[in-house]
Amino acid sequence: MRPLRVLAIEDDPDLSYLYQSFLGSEGYDVLCAHDATEAVEMLRRHPDVVLLDLMLPDTDGYTLLRHVRARADTRSTPIVVVSAAVPPGRQRIPGADAVVRKPFEFDCLLRTIEGVARQAHARG
Repeated sequence: MRPLRVLAIEDDPDLSYLYQSFLGSEGYDVLCAHDATEAVEMLRRHPDVVLLDLMLPDTDGYTLLRHVRARADTRSTPIVVVSAAVPPGRQRIPGADAVVRKPFEFDCLLRTIEGVARQAHARG
């Protein structure tokens, strides 16, 4: 069985590096995109889970989220919004499977990734 492929869409290079280091050490295949243009290209690599920052340099994350959901090949890909820009008190983002607020604990992020991947696998 191949490792779970995670696409992290994050413009902060330090956080991208942490995603690669931490998730890679946990056995994940980690792809990183630094803007929406790169993300659209990397979606062709069929990630199992997408981590999406809402504040990107070339578009907002909400627009990219709608784009991912509109594509037939990524419509059911689990998306975890990971952002400091989530409005206070908001637990859900339309189109996202989960929300993790920055700053976060990596253990919490790992549990969230595993949870949405399990749910997607159960759906078939």
